[in-house]
Amino acid sequence: MKHRILKSLTVIIIILSLLTSGAAYALGEVVYTNTQKLADNLEYRNTISWHPTLGRTESFAIRMTGRGDAYPIVMNGETVFGTNRISAMVELAESMGKNVLAAVNADFFFPQHGGVPLGIVIEDGEYKSSPGGRNAVVFGYQGGVVILEAPTVEISLYNNGGSEEAENAGQTAELIHFNKPRTDHGGLMLYSEAFSNTSTRTTTPGWFIRFRILEGTPSVSGVMTLEVTEKLTSEDAIEIGEGNMVLTAADENNIGFEFEKFAVGDIVTLSTTTNDVRLANAQYATGGGDVLVSRGVKADSSGWTPALLPRAPRTAFGVRADGSVVSFVVDGRNSVHSVGLTLDELADEMLRQGCVYAVNFDGGGSSALSIRIPGEKSARVVSRPSDGAERGCATYLLFVTDEIPGGGARNLSLRNDGIVVLAESTVELEFSATDGGYMPAVVPVDIRVTSLDPGAFVDGTQYTAGSIAGVDVINLHSPFTGATGRGEVYVISRPTSITATRRGLSAPLTSVRVSPGEKLELDVTATYYRRDVTSQLHSFEFTVTGDIGEMVEPGVFVAGTIPWEIGMITISAGGRSVDVRVEIGGFSDMDNHWAREFAEFLASTGITIGITPSEYGPEQLMRRGDYILMLYRAAGEPEIESIESFDDVPRDMYYAEAIAWALEAGIADRLVANNFEPQSPLSRQHAFTFTYRALDILDKNFTSGTAADIASFPDAGEVADFAVVPTATLVNLGIVEGSNGMLIPDSTMTRAQMAKVITMVLKLPEL
Repeated sequence: MKHRILKSLTVIIIILSLLTSGAAYALGEVVYTNTQKLADNLEYRNTISWHPTLGRTESFAIRMTGRGDAYPIVMNGETVFGTNRISAMVELAESMGKNVLAAVNADFFFPQHGGVPLGIVIEDGEYKSSPGGRNAVVFGYQGGVVILEAPTVEISLYNNGGSEEAENAGQTAELIHFNKPRTDHGGLMLYSEAFSNTSTRTTTPGWFIRFRILEGTPSVSGVMTLEVTEKLTSEDAIEIGEGNMVLTAADENNIGFEFEKFAVGDIVTLSTTTNDVRLANAQYATGGGDVLVSRGVKADSSGWTPALLPRAPRTAFGVRADGSVVSFVVDGRNSVHSVGLTLDELADEMLRQGCVYAVNFDGGGSSALSIRIPGEKSARVVSRPSDGAERGCATYLLFVTDEIPGGGARNLSLRNDGIVVLAESTVELEFSATDGGYMPAVVPVDIRVTSLDPGAFVDGTQYTAGSIAGVDVINLHSPFTGATGRGEVYVISRPTSITATRRGLSAPLTSVRVSPGEKLELDVTATYYRRDVTSQLHSFEFTVTGDIGEMVEPGVFVAGTIPWEIGMITISAGGRSVDVRVEIGGFSDMDNHWAREFAEFLASTGITIGITPSEYGPEQLMRRGDYILMLYRAAGEPEIESIESFDDVPRDMYYAEAIAWALEAGIADRLVANNFEPQSPLSRQHAFTFTYRALDILDKNFTSGTAADIASFPDAGEVADFAVVPTATLVNLGIVEGSNGMLIPDSTMTRAQMAKVITMVLKLPEL
C-alpha cells in the first residue's frame, strides 16, 4: 500500500561534523534579499549579490522549513523518454490533480537519447529508471531526505519454467540497466511501459523478449511475476505495450545466450534489490551530479566532472542540519544580469546556506525555478534561463500541497513584495490573499498594516520609508477574516544609478539649453543593482552650480535672465549623483519665427544646437547625415554593434555612429551602390521616411497611413512609392501639414521644418 510522503523532513543521516561557519561567500556582498512565504512551511528567497570584480549575481532558493502543508515530489513526465519545459511539467502535474507551489529542474539527461535521465527516477514508489552509477536524492515515506552516493539496484530474472522447453527452468539473468538507452556494448536492458509509449527506441539490431506482467509494479526492492509472451529479433525498435516489459540486448554485445534462457510460456520472477535500505524505502528519488557537500564539509573537488567546473548558471539541492531542504538556482552567462558560479563557488554557497549535504543538479540552460506567487493562479518562471527561453529537461522537483482550495482568505501577502524604496519615499502597498489551498482569494477590506521599522510611517495603504536602509517586515492582519501574513519592503539610502529626464519625455537628460526665465521641470528615477527604485522628488537633493537660476521646488528649475551662462544641476541621493549641464540660451534669429518653440525645445534637450551659439539658422537646408544624427540623439544615442556602415561615411565623421545605428535599425538605406550621400540635401519625403521608420524605435503609438490619406493633396502623385506610407502616417499624426496646401516631396527640408517634425514626434504618446 502506498502512502503519501509525510509533511515533515527529517534527515536520516549521521552528521559527523558541522563546519559551516567561515564558508567563503562566493556570490560577493548581498545587496538585496526578499523572502516570501509560499506555504506555512515553504519559503521563496530572491537574492542579488555584488562582487567587485565579477559583478552582479542573482539567485533564487526554495526552502522547506519543517512540518507543514507543503512537501516535495519528483516528476519525470508521462514517460522517461522525452523532455518537458518546467511550465509544461507544472501543467502536467496540475492536470493530474497536484496543487503545485513551486518547481525546479533536477537531474542531468541524455540530450542525444530523447532526454532520458542519467540517474534514478522513482515516482510515488514506482521505479522508473535505474541509477546509472549516479548519485541520488531520495525522499522516504516517513519524510526523510537523504543524498546517496552512487547507489545500485540489481535486477534478477529467475525462470520458473512452464513452457514446453522445461530445461529453461532455473535459468537466471542478472542486470542493472532499467529504462535507459540501449547501447551496443552496455549489456542487458529492461524496459517497462514507463520508458516510452511508442517503443524501445532502439536503433541497432538486437534480440527482444516480451513479458506480460502478471503481478506487481516495478520498485527498487520487490518482486514481480511475469510471463514470456514473445521472442524476436529486430533491426528496429519494437513496441513495449501496456502491461508489458521487454528484455533486450544489441547484437554487438554477443550475449545471445541470455536470449536462450527464456521461452514463450515461461513464468518468470523479477526481483529487485538495492544496496541501501534508505533507497529501498524511497517514495520519490531523482538522480544528481557531483556531491558538493558531505558531512558538513566541502567535498573533494578532484572527483568533480571537469566539464562542469567553469562559471555557469547552476541548480543545486541541499539538506541542512535541522532537516530542512534547499533548492538553489543561480542565473548566469549574462555579464549584466548575473555572472553565475563555478562549481567550487556553488559548494561554498550551499555551505553558507547551512547545508550539511548538497548535490549538483543540471545547470546551464536547464537551470530554472518556477513558483506560484501568492495571489496568482498560475506558477511562473522567476529565474532567467540562459538560453533565453525554457529548456526541456528530464526530471523536476516539485513542491506541492494536499490542502484543498476554498474557504475564503486565510493568508495575506504584499502583491508588491520586495519592492525597493528610497529612504523617506512613499509607496502604495498592494495586497493579495490566498485560501486554505494557497489559491487566490478575495482580499479583505479591513487589512491592518504594521511595520517593524520604528522610523517608517504607515497610513492605510501608504507606506513611507524611514531613513535607515534595510529590510522592513510588514505584518498584515484582517480582524474580520482572521487572515494574517507578512511582506517585505527593501529600503535603500544609496541607489546605484540616478537618471534625470525632462518631464513627459523618456530620454535621459545630461545637457539642456533653456531660454532666460524658462521653467524646466525634471523627473528623476533611480535603480538599485538593476532593480527599479520607488522614489519621489523630495527624496533627492538638487544643487545648482553657476549663475544659471534656482530650484524653486524639488524637480522644478527656473532659469536666470543672463544669457549664455553655463552651469550645472546636480541631483543626488546617498552619495550617488548625476549632473545636468544647463546653458542659458536663446537664438537671435528665432525671435519672431514660426518654429521658435520647436527649435528651442530641441536645443533644450541637447538634440540640436544652433549654427552659432546665438543663431539657429532656420532656413538653412538639412543634409542627410545631419538629420540621421538628430534622430539618433532623439533615440538616446543607443549603443551600436559596429561603426561600419556605408562606403562614403568615414568612421571619424561626427555623424558616423548615428548612420551606423540607422543602418542597423533599418532606418537608413542606400542611394547608389553602398553609399548614403550624407552631405547631400535631404528631401522632405526622405525625411518623412526616416522619421516613420524611427517611430517604433522611439516607442511611439501610431497606425500606418495609406495613399488614400494624402489623396487630397494636389501633388500627392509626386510622392515616391517608398514614401507614400511614411508621408501618410505623419499627415495623420498631424506632424506634416504641407506647405500652401502642397506636400512638395522633392523639396529640401529646412532646419526649421526639421525642428517641428522631430519635436512633434518626441511629444507623441508612447506605447
